[in-house]
Amino acid sequence: MLKEQAPKLLWQHFMEMSAIPRPSKKEEKIRTFYRDYAEQKGFAYREDEIGNIVIEKPATPGYEDAPKIILQGHIDMVCQKRESSDHNFDEDPLQLQVKGDWLYATDTTLGADNGIGVAAAIAILEDESAEHGPLEVLLTVDEEQGMGGVRHLQPHWLQGEYLLNLDSEEEGVCIVGCAGGVDIVLTKSLHFDQEARGLFYEVVVEGLRGGHSGIDIDKELGNANQLLAELLVDYAHQSALRLALFEGGTLRNAIPRSARAVVAIHEAHKADFEAHLKGREEIFKERFKGVGEGVAIRLTAVDSQATLDAENSQMLLNLLLLLPSGVIRRSTELPIVETSCNLGVVTINEENGLMAELLARSITHYGVDQVRSRVKALAIMVDAFMEEGNDYPAWQPNLESLPYLKLLEVYREQTGESMEVSVIHAGLETGLLGEKYPQLQMVSFGPTIKGAHSPDERVNIPSVARFYELLKALLKSLK
Repeated sequence: MLKEQAPKLLWQHFMEMSAIPRPSKKEEKIRTFYRDYAEQKGFAYREDEIGNIVIEKPATPGYEDAPKIILQGHIDMVCQKRESSDHNFDEDPLQLQVKGDWLYATDTTLGADNGIGVAAAIAILEDESAEHGPLEVLLTVDEEQGMGGVRHLQPHWLQGEYLLNLDSEEEGVCIVGCAGGVDIVLTKSLHFDQEARGLFYEVVVEGLRGGHSGIDIDKELGNANQLLAELLVDYAHQSALRLALFEGGTLRNAIPRSARAVVAIHEAHKADFEAHLKGREEIFKERFKGVGEGVAIRLTAVDSQATLDAENSQMLLNLLLLLPSGVIRRSTELPIVETSCNLGVVTINEENGLMAELLARSITHYGVDQVRSRVKALAIMVDAFMEEGNDYPAWQPNLESLPYLKLLEVYREQTGESMEVSVIHAGLETGLLGEKYPQLQMVSFGPTIKGAHSPDERVNIPSVARFYELLKALLKSLK
């Protein structure tokens, strides 16, 4: 069905991308594909030491004197799958399926973020009907795990004056700014008691929807790490619960859908513990009505193993519950989230102790600093080590940018409607690009993508065609 969809070039390239594994930090196969593509098509290209690729195309007739334009997208994707899936993101092609007007991948993320944008840029290179000035198609790597690609771009490597970022996820919305962010990691060595006592259970919180830790952070989807900590700490306050294991989430930038713990309780508390979990499950179903009725708590008896003592177990569960996660502050000037944090990954085990990975975002510098301070205070209280990295700046709006003004103009010409202008609560590469290339005039737009960073990711097929026509019209206008 996709082969017959317009624009055919775009869908052809997206299907080719979907057959090539491209996890963050493992982009070798897709990089080879685009190097070979440029050589076969006769396009000049260059690649830097980190793996970013630029493919160049001369101006079309009549546009020789137009400013050079950069079309930019990232070639890596978030790799998330349902618990029941045996998909291997390092080896297997994505299994695409169409449901009505939506394209999904079977039980995995789709990679429409940012595969559709990349496919659109590559399609422009081949589209004989496209009119434009000289082009640089910038394909970046490692966007999803720290923006490593743009972080290593060198000065003067790009020559464009305008940059069109094709990594937005809502049709009809023009993005002119984005949040900055920083990764925060807490670690702590722990002592486990080898003497096994009591009944041992695996407790699992599962069935949550998950999602993008920026765009979806205000949707109250539930964070499995904190829900599991909540239900266990409530019981630990009443009984000497001991923690043997805690695992939840896989990525800092994805809201965790499931988490599991192995705990030991006193034999006499078996019925009370089971009743406590059943009651909590009903509370969670009510709390997430409309966004996560599938949430479930599963209890399974397991073999005995080494545990923390009750005091340290309660201390760590308290920590997980108190770490900032979710919306921290909303903007008082715009209808957007200003500051947020996501407790994306937690592991507690005998081998490695505690590791908690967070991603803080804000459209202000002081917002990120606020989250840092809160996490640091908690780290000091529990004698944990805190480190941070992969920080990236916010992208500040420039409402005099010509690509922005022309985008509003051509959108109105195409639709008869005004385009919504927004600052997005997510990290776009434009923040770092603007820092490295301050002369760039930038704007970001895209088709409608829902459920990014989760196995529910899907792209609206009709919106892709309209997005592509809008891109062509914008290029034509930048003369």
